[in-house]
Amino acid sequence: MPIVDSSNNRSNGLTKIYSPIQNYIYLYHTDTLLLLPTYPENITDNSQASFTPSTPLARSAPLFSYSNSGPRSIQFSFSLHREMMNQVNLESSSSFLNPGDDYVDLFLKQIQAAVLPNYGASNKMVDPPMVAVRVGPEIFIKGVINGSIGITYQLPILKNDKYAIVEVSFPVTEITPYDATTILSIGSYRETGDVPLNTSLEASSFVLPKTNINKITARI
Repeated sequence: MPIVDSSNNRSNGLTKIYSPIQNYIYLYHTDTLLLLPTYPENITDNSQASFTPSTPLARSAPLFSYSNSGPRSIQFSFSLHREMMNQVNLESSSSFLNPGDDYVDLFLKQIQAAVLPNYGASNKMVDPPMVAVRVGPEIFIKGVINGSIGITYQLPILKNDKYAIVEVSFPVTEITPYDATTILSIGSYRETGDVPLNTSLEASSFVLPKTNINKITARI
């Protein structure tokens, strides 16, 4: 559903209307929002339970004592096409690009930062990496990338000597505990409510499309 944000536009009498972000990765330790203009090639959502078996004398099947459940983990795999991502982001994203970079380069730098800590300059504290990943209205997970990020570059080579396709895969392990009653209600979309995403952050991640400004502005 579109969101109306007029906080920065009252001086010119305009209200900006934009669509909420559907797919993103949020890095808590750097306060960075990674926009995903594509859906993953595949998602594997794993949940598990652990039991301790013991087999009494003369019994053909063991008795199972419940130990614990989880953690839930999701494996994400993205296929990033440079030309497609540039076309989408040039009209919608307000992200700053370094000279020579495109939006795939920006995404790769950001996702690699998701497995590295942030060091506070003043208090010398270590801020460990933690992420939240949302894919449409079905998948939401808050956790850590407890494993490796795989980046695979694929042919063809573009005119700027960069690979046209980049495959990215990584696992996320959930850190928030849940019970059966809660999961019966929310399923795989486990937004905890503490993700620091709001309309201001979402709005600042986008710019108004140049060709549709008259369609998405309204008088207040």
